[in-house]
Amino acid sequence: MEQMETAKKFYVQAQKMTIGMAASVVAYGAIGYYLIHLGKGGPAILNTSNYPIVKYGALVFAILGVFAMWKISNRIFNAPQGAPLASNRPVQKIFLKTVIMNAGAELPLLLGMLLVFFGHQPYDYIPFAIVSLSGFFLAYPRKEQWVSWLGAEF
Repeated sequence: MEQMETAKKFYVQAQKMTIGMAASVVAYGAIGYYLIHLGKGGPAILNTSNYPIVKYGALVFAILGVFAMWKISNRIFNAPQGAPLASNRPVQKIFLKTVIMNAGAELPLLLGMLLVFFGHQPYDYIPFAIVSLSGFFLAYPRKEQWVSWLGAEF
């Protein structure tokens, strides 16, 4: 019974962590927009000739980063042949899946913020925010996954 109590605590913690990190997407965008409009962002490092290359390159890298973390976390999450029964699987392993996916979803957010400060184009943060929020949607822990992993309702 103790494993189910631990599973419930980890599940709630994973939900709170994912929601909190997803909320940071909006907060970071607002902070970046505010700082650029106040003139506190420093000098624009990127000029008009190389800005589109950096912007679209970073966006592709962000999308690939979320996809890679999704694949890596699914590889860790899937039980190999001869794995212990579902009731003997550690809850920490499925929690680790959420942590890895949250890290992957944070990558576009960071790249978008760097682009905002290096190029002084605050609206270019929006595609990165969408990719990041999509990653957090994939990372959000679903109870049926946890129940399937643990082999019992909690």
